[in-house]
Amino acid sequence: MAIYNELNDVKIDLSEFEETQLSKLEKKKVLKRVKRDISPKRPGRKWRTISACAAVAMLGIILTVDKGTVANMPFIGEKIEKHMNENKQLDYSSYKTEIGSTAENGLGKLTLNEVIVDDQRIILSSTFEPASNVDADYQTAITPTVKVNGQDATEITGGQTIELNNEMFTVFNDIELGKEIATEDVEIEIRYERWNRTAIDQPWAFKVKVNQSQMLKERKVIELNKQLTLSNDETIMLQKVVTTPMSTTVYYDLTRSSREDIRVSIHSQKGAVAEHGSSFQSTDTGDISYTRFNESLKSGEYFLMVHDSEGNELDKVPFFIK
Repeated sequence: MAIYNELNDVKIDLSEFEETQLSKLEKKKVLKRVKRDISPKRPGRKWRTISACAAVAMLGIILTVDKGTVANMPFIGEKIEKHMNENKQLDYSSYKTEIGSTAENGLGKLTLNEVIVDDQRIILSSTFEPASNVDADYQTAITPTVKVNGQDATEITGGQTIELNNEMFTVFNDIELGKEIATEDVEIEIRYERWNRTAIDQPWAFKVKVNQSQMLKERKVIELNKQLTLSNDETIMLQKVVTTPMSTTVYYDLTRSSREDIRVSIHSQKGAVAEHGSSFQSTDTGDISYTRFNESLKSGEYFLMVHDSEGNELDKVPFFIK
């Protein structure tokens, strides 16, 4: 270690270097880079917001894309499979549509990479390249709304931003629709309208056509229609379980209850089998609550465990997947 002690005594003439003042943006980028380099690697932060269904009157660039016309387009950014579970070797190529189309505004370029229609939700993967004067990081939330077959469909929008480098980010979005899409061919209008909590003056916008015939073919619905009585003598109704190649969702009705603290989990004889992904609970008339798990269940017998917020078991409902 003697060489390092000697280097400590070396005198350096700094007069040959020119000192320049960093701009506020440059300082933020340097601090962000230092923080990233000295901190352990972490995934992009997931964020979830409630999106209004009312359309915002803003100018957008509309791009019409057909699956057959983009076969030779380059693909960049992370794939949807990584967003769903980066620890598993997932393959959703039979269910997703690759797009590869780019729109640009004052904030930068956004390339829509992939689209999947799952049970009552749409999942998007895109790549964002910020303009030179725009500061973005893994906490930046770029939020879209969607129209499905010409109808406003956005209920809840969540997502995740992953910083690939200082000039490129992958943006994943999960858009809950609130109702089933029954058609095999689906036309989707996607408008990225919000930057964090701020409306974008010129939204990135796309029109795409996707086909979900394979997803519908493999989708299975298990009707439950079972009423449960809570400790306060109020009731809830377990409606159905829907499993697809990407997820398993439990739908239930809480409108005859004053509580929104019901917990559901899926078990086999060996224990819990499904990883919780997202949930929505409401006692408002007309609303249907759900708990979604990011797991596809194989054929076999399962149990739906229902608990209250204090962990008290309300019921154990068996169901079978053929």
